[in-house]
Order: sequence, then structure tokens, then C-alpha cells
Amino acid sequence: MVCSGIRRCASVVWCALISGLACSVALAQPAQFESWISSGLSSPIGLTHAGDGSGRQFIIQQSGAVRVVRNGVLQGTPLLTVGTGFSCTYPGDVSATSVGFVSGGEQGLLGLAFHPQFESNGRLFLSISDSAGDTMMVRFAMSNPAADVMSAGDLQSCTVILRADQDFTNHNGGNIVFGPDGYLYLGLGDGGSGGDPCSRAQTLDPATLVNTGSSCPADATYSNNGGDPQSRALLGKMLRLDADGTTAAGSGLLCGRPRMAHSAEYAIPPSQPGAATGSISSACDEVWAYGLRNPWRFSFDVAGNMIIGDVGQNQIEEIDFEPANTGGRNYGWRCREGASTFNSGTPYCNDPLVTATFIEPVLTYTHGGGGCSVTGGFRYRGEVLATRGKYFFGDYCTGEVWTSTPGTPWSTAIDFGAALGFGLTSFGEDEVGELYMLHGSTIYRLNGARGLFYDGFE
Repeated sequence: MVCSGIRRCASVVWCALISGLACSVALAQPAQFESWISSGLSSPIGLTHAGDGSGRQFIIQQSGAVRVVRNGVLQGTPLLTVGTGFSCTYPGDVSATSVGFVSGGEQGLLGLAFHPQFESNGRLFLSISDSAGDTMMVRFAMSNPAADVMSAGDLQSCTVILRADQDFTNHNGGNIVFGPDGYLYLGLGDGGSGGDPCSRAQTLDPATLVNTGSSCPADATYSNNGGDPQSRALLGKMLRLDADGTTAAGSGLLCGRPRMAHSAEYAIPPSQPGAATGSISSACDEVWAYGLRNPWRFSFDVAGNMIIGDVGQNQIEEIDFEPANTGGRNYGWRCREGASTFNSGTPYCNDPLVTATFIEPVLTYTHGGGGCSVTGGFRYRGEVLATRGKYFFGDYCTGEVWTSTPGTPWSTAIDFGAALGFGLTSFGEDEVGELYMLHGSTIYRLNGARGLFYDGFE
């Protein structure tokens, strides 16, 4: 069976994600982690916090709900739920439009990010798959940011921020994170299938987009709904946006504006490498970095460095490191898988001007030990001194967890002794830097990590 993506095989996808069941082989709880939430969740694939001092954790369920944990207790009612009847307002419109929602496989609710000033402005952002399976980033504004459940008015505040036309149903990426620079980052996969058949990851100039084949041409439905067919040039890229700005209609080379004839509810940071005067000036203005296959979870350390887990094709998984404020980097896909040649038959992959731009991964591992899909994590900054400063990552298929110490070079990855078998979907971090591991329908917390309100006292 040939399988690809963060969820590689159809039978596995059905069991673990569509049915919402925990399908991993029952193994003993890892000594390094303790069970934190073991019931009440369906397809959890992300955990984050609001940075508002509340000590709450927010869990992303791929099926569409954002769950709230307050003082260690999973709340019964979600913060919000995205469903098939989901509606949101496009910039320039006066009323909401049904955009729908699809989940299962590699689609669904894929990302959640809280604005750095969420405590005062109530803004949060979601990355979802709309009814057509295309990427959509939306924004909400909560009237009471301290509430654990959105009001009807809060739900009506939904605004479409960005859209990207997906070629296939897999390799959506979808992680969204506010960086230490205050800008919003969105990681997108290469559009799917296998081997990047539409050559999205290395395509910077929208004028050179591949439009041949059965799935590479622009989606007529997407275009007829006002979407920009050039948004396909955002695939296989890391995007960076100023979520506090706006861009007038017709201004700049924005490829992700929800409706190409209207304004956009984001601006481009002045130091952007993909802007007209930047180092990759032919690219869409939103582009920060490129050459990614399917960035399944990325994070920033306290120094502002970005660390990316990029899922490989059939042989090699990789961790990429981007020093703070160094955009415009090319991580090599589809010319390379890890640090090895993947596509030698494509002329540009042999062009010295292109190969000179490739950034080597800092860590790689092969599928020889049963691994199949990297799950990027975090550089630990919590109270367990023995592991502080180490980067945690794992593999979706084996459930293995490794640590490595960043440096020049990075230290050899060490098995953390936490293998739980199939189903390691994500890692998470709370306000005080404690680490969580999401596996199947259970969330684990690093042993020795107590958290902000571990004793229930606020």
C-alpha cells in the first residue's frame, strides 16, 4: 500500500480520525508522562493557551470543536463548534455566507491561535477545511474573553481572513501560531497526493503555476466564488501575516485574499521576503518560507527561532530550524526528502542556482524502525530542569518521542522512552511552558510538570 501525509493509510485514517476512536495498541503508560485527560475528547489534534493569565488550555478537536480545560477540568460545553452549516462574513460583504465545513482524513479544524492581546481584544483565529476542502482561516472576536463559551454575538463576529485552493484532500498543514514578533504564521502543505505532482512547494511566481493534469488546474468552484486561483502558489509554504492590518483591494501581490476583488483583513509585514522588494520578490506577498511538504506542527522557542516538523514522503522525516527573523528560506521539497535527493528528473532540482538555496534539516530519521510521519513539538521551557531547553518531537505511527538539544550541530536525538504506539497526533504547551502529548483520545502531561494552577489555587 502506498500511503502519504500525516495520516498515511486509508484504513488507519478511518479508524483513528473518522470514527474518532483510539486505535493505538494498548501499551503501559510511559514513565515520563502522566495521563492528564483520558476521556471526553474526540479526535484531539492540538493544545494551546490564550496567554491571558487564566491558566486555561484549549484543545482542538479535528471534528470541529474547541474544548476548554479550566483548573485541570475539561468543560462540558465547547468554546465553539464548527459544523457543516458554518457561516462567516467575507470582507466587503454585509452579511454572513455559509462556508460549510468538512472533517476526516487530513481535513477539519486544524489550527487555533489567540491574538497576543486576546485578554483585551478577544480575537482568536481558526484554520479549517471549508465545505469544498479548501483551506480557510477565520477570525472571531469575543465580547468577554474570560468566558469559556462563546455567545451568539461572538459566533456572528466570524470574518474570513484568508483562503487557499487545495489540489487534493491531503497535505493541508493548517497549524497557525503567533510568533514572538507579533505576526501570524500559517503552515500549508504542498496540496497533496504524493510527490507534489503539481510542483507547488518550489513554485514561487504564481504566473508559473502548473495547470495541467486532472487536479492541478484552478478549481472553477473556488474561482467562481471570488477566490484567487493564484492562491495555489501558497501551498508548500510558510506564510506570515500582520493580523492587525488591512490591505486595500487591488493593492500588493496578495494571493490569499478571500475574494480577489475585495480588500483583505490582513497586511504584509514590511520585512517580508515575499513582498515586492524582498529576497523572493516573485512570490506571493504572504510567503515567508517555502519548500515544505506538509509542516505538521511548528513552534517558536524563547529566542524567536522557528522549529518545523515536516512530514516526508516514503523514506525520511525531518526537523527544520529557522533562526529568528530569517525568512525566504527554501527547505528543499520536492527536490529533496530530508537531505537526500528525491526528484532528480526535474530540471530545476538540478539547477545550481536552485540547489544553492536548499536549507538542510537539523534532524532526520528514516522509516526503517516503523516510523512514518513526524509530529513536530516544542522546545521545553517548563519547570522540569533536566529537560529544559530540549526540543521534543515524535512519530505518529510508532508513538515514539525523542529529544534533542539545539546547537551547531543539534545533538543526536535521544529516545525519551514514551512510545505508546500508533496515534501521536500533536504536542501542546501551556502558559508556563509545560509540555503535553496528544495520543489517540488521551492527553498526557510531562511528569513533574505542575502547571500554573496545579493545586487548584488561583
